Amino acid sequence: MNQMIFYLAFAFGTFASSCFLYSIVIFSQTLTVIKGFSGIVFFFLFLPFPLFFLYTGYLLDRYSKKWVVVCFQFFLFLSALLLGAFTNLFETYPYLLLPLAFINGIGMTTVLPGRMALLREVMESHKLVFHTIAGNLLLIFSFGMSPLAVGWIREFETYSQLFLVLAGLHAISMFAFTLLRSKIKEIDSTTLQVRNRTNPKTNPIHQVNQTFDNSEIPSLSGSLRLVLDFLKADPVSRQVMWIAVFSMLALGPIQVVLPQYVKQELGLGELARGSVLVFLGPGLFLGGILTILFHHLERKGLVLLSVFAFSSVFFLGFIPFYDARATSFFLFCFGVSGGILSSLMPAILQKRADDALRGRILSLYTVCFQFTPAVSGFFASVLRDHTGSFWTFIGLGLSFLLISLFSFLRYTELRES
Repeated sequence: MNQMIFYLAFAFGTFASSCFLYSIVIFSQTLTVIKGFSGIVFFFLFLPFPLFFLYTGYLLDRYSKKWVVVCFQFFLFLSALLLGAFTNLFETYPYLLLPLAFINGIGMTTVLPGRMALLREVMESHKLVFHTIAGNLLLIFSFGMSPLAVGWIREFETYSQLFLVLAGLHAISMFAFTLLRSKIKEIDSTTLQVRNRTNPKTNPIHQVNQTFDNSEIPSLSGSLRLVLDFLKADPVSRQVMWIAVFSMLALGPIQVVLPQYVKQELGLGELARGSVLVFLGPGLFLGGILTILFHHLERKGLVLLSVFAFSSVFFLGFIPFYDARATSFFLFCFGVSGGILSSLMPAILQKRADDALRGRILSLYTVCFQFTPAVSGFFASVLRDHTGSFWTFIGLGLSFLLISLFSFLRYTELRES
């Protein structure tokens, strides 16, 4: 029952978040402000990630993960509610979307890694990798299906009603998270004292306790040093982080530029546009399923690097044919590779990260996973306004292909892991 509640809360929350990200981008594209305004809004959605991720990761490591997630998901609920209740105000004053997007980003900074960190408290430890992949499967499926869901709602309802529906989904998710019960049992304090006395300088429990004895929130530099020291000592985790950055560069143009291309250059309406873009969803789902079926295989790093190279090839097929079916086909193929990548990366990190740093490691991964598309989406929107969709996707696609080949040859430790 506890696992069912977790997946229910996870599903409603991730679906609402994915729909909101897609909705606010296409909503901002209807406003006449400045060139690339949708890219700026998209950038503000993820700006809080590099600013706050270590502090929110610290909160997840020190306090109840369940209540931290619930509190920060309130920011997601609030941003959807405000945009739904005052849609006309945001249409009149479009720049108000920037602080609203920033508020939503503050919530995502903690909620996204927090939901994954909660897995360790809810699921059996020997099934942690499986449930991490399953959680990511829900995440990527929600992301992929959001264009169709939003397109269907927009075909019959206004933007105001759309955002109010998303606020309601967040409210359901928050309530479900409050019902979760943790499986982790606290260790008796007497046992801890005995263990610490055996070798107080080298005992890992003593070292972790020493790290968290100070009730003050650690400095940004101190927390960052702990994370970087772990990544320095573990080259496989460090290389996974780089792959997260490189692979997510492609997602920004897909989220910001591709919807414009489908609507303006292919001449499709809202529902038809969603029907084209939704093929990313089944691809992501299939990629996640394949990862679950074969997650016991060795050499996960080799699979990761190989799939990354294939995803770059698929990216090159989105635009050149100027055909909706071709775009859907390559989106599906890209989704399969993306589903495998986004399932393997956090699963590898979950397995290798220390307990006392897992929240911050996953927060850093979330920054790589989420903020990178914000940067690439912003620059892609500016590039598209000056060169058009064709040269934007061709230029970026060739760059991604070179990066993927370089990574395959350079990251020996990951390739052999």
